[in-house]
Amino acid sequence: MAMAGSEAAGRPAPACVLGIDLGTTSVKAALLVGAEQGPVVAESCSRETQAHASSLEAGPQGMEQNVRRIVRALNKCLATLPQQQLQRVSHIGISGQMHGIVFWKKDEGCKWTECGTGPTFEPEEVSHLITWQDGRCSPTFLSSLPLPQSHTSLATGFGCATVYWYLKNSPDFLKSYDAAGTIHDYVVAMLCDLKKPLMSVQNAASWGYFNSRNKSWNTDMA
Repeated sequence: MAMAGSEAAGRPAPACVLGIDLGTTSVKAALLVGAEQGPVVAESCSRETQAHASSLEAGPQGMEQNVRRIVRALNKCLATLPQQQLQRVSHIGISGQMHGIVFWKKDEGCKWTECGTGPTFEPEEVSHLITWQDGRCSPTFLSSLPLPQSHTSLATGFGCATVYWYLKNSPDFLKSYDAAGTIHDYVVAMLCDLKKPLMSVQNAASWGYFNSRNKSWNTDMA
């Protein structure tokens, strides 16, 4: 037994996988460690975002959240996880709100700083998150938009519908930004220092103007 124990002690610690969920009301993070019977959750954390925000442009039908508060909740979650295990993370999986949209300025989307638990980022040139619950796009407005070449019907709260709303009601708002994505697309872009955001097929379909069969955006529409 003593020899087996010493051999186990000499083995390298297993790699970890970090899972992050950026939800409507809270941020959750979990560390998974590989085991003979499969991955097991070693540690987890959840923090409420308390990120509800409002804007005069959106009016009472708008549903927005402060991205800085969402990222602050994420940083708090990560700070509670064991730092030794975080240093062994080999992969990160991120999920979040579908349909919603956040705008940011490339190269100015965040600022990285060092704190007691390691590097963290704070949003900078970023809009509010317009969530999937947003109701500013009325049925009349939606019916005035081009018919999507998609398996889903366009609805308020969809990313592309929100872009159309800004083009009609507040075009100057869009001039401040040159990138957009879901909230989890934004976090991935900041973590990976992406100059151009990447979006999964599932997230793209949730925006309303994406053809899932040929995996392409409806770019030929006005």
